[in-house]
Amino acid sequence: MRCKSLQIHRRWKTQNMSQKTIRSIQELGELFTRGDVEDAASNCKISEPFNRIFRVSMKSSKMAIPKSFEEKLTRWFHLPGDTDEEQSIKRAELQTVVRVFDRWTCNQTCFNAARALKPLNNGEAKPINGVDLPLASNVAKYDALHSMVVFKEHPPSHWDKKKLVDLLDLCTKWFEITHKNHPQAIYPLMNWNCRARAGASQHHGHCHMLLAENFHYGQWEQLRQAARMYSLENPGCNYFDDLVSAHKNLGLAKTFGDACVFTHLAPFCGYEFKAVSWNFDENFKQAINEALEALIFKFGSECFNLCIHFPPLQNGKLRETVAVEEVKNSFQEAGDVGMPFMAHLVDRGAAKNSSSDICGMRIYGSAIVNEDPFSIAQRLGWQR
Repeated sequence: MRCKSLQIHRRWKTQNMSQKTIRSIQELGELFTRGDVEDAASNCKISEPFNRIFRVSMKSSKMAIPKSFEEKLTRWFHLPGDTDEEQSIKRAELQTVVRVFDRWTCNQTCFNAARALKPLNNGEAKPINGVDLPLASNVAKYDALHSMVVFKEHPPSHWDKKKLVDLLDLCTKWFEITHKNHPQAIYPLMNWNCRARAGASQHHGHCHMLLAENFHYGQWEQLRQAARMYSLENPGCNYFDDLVSAHKNLGLAKTFGDACVFTHLAPFCGYEFKAVSWNFDENFKQAINEALEALIFKFGSECFNLCIHFPPLQNGKLRETVAVEEVKNSFQEAGDVGMPFMAHLVDRGAAKNSSSDICGMRIYGSAIVNEDPFSIAQRLGWQR
């Protein structure tokens, strides 16, 4: 991985600081943001093992709040001890996110205390009027650079390819505009949690767009690390090409030009699809749409997750669409592992299902799945 041990820039200036005990995630973030940990083992109660394993970053984001929305925020972000409403508004207006990243397992957590105060849906939401895909800032952010796209039509059964293309085009524009304002932010992610069972806190349909600085999100880095190890053990081979070939050879995939969608052999939940492409083009969008339509219309999915992993921006934009071999050759010349665009789609069960699909075994052991990926492919006509 590119991740290097944290470099230290300044020493603590007073003796009593050497005994500093860190008492919050925000304090930890501030410590690393200032670069005040040159000799971590002696300066504070952060040891050298910490520096060998973790990276920490912190960024604040200021949100423009309409006057008409202040009354709600005053209720949502009020804390005991507040002396006036302005404190609640400021708590929502300026939010700080600390990212803690394990460089070896690629586990990552984004901490934002404001998310503990976010509102939850307590009934049917009123329809949102306006254009089909208005943009909005998330009232309780995942990360500092985080916005949402709100869908005019909430039920996934109203979804179609045009709406998907419009959504992806809007995400692309947001990444580019946000990068112009924050040149160090080059790591994009898009995520749609469809309904509460899939993690949505509000009934209305919406997806999240994020752009990170310093390093990509943990799951993407985990894929990148796996791909690097794979290429070292299998010289001349690319993990993602072989992943696609393995599924195609078993009849579990469908191709659209150079893009491929497949029903995963090692799914997190029963109905899980992956779409892989070296270019962010119409073929990739068609592959994603194929999986979405399969989930919604073929298998009756009411709640699902769609997440797209994007490679880092290049010159402030998504990687230029060129011949696939040209993309791979550019990585080889740079001595880097090639990373494609990759979409992950997984069913999360029925909206009214009261039991959770996440258990201790799935979190710390292994996924437990009933649906056979070969049967899924056969029902879709991919395997005959």
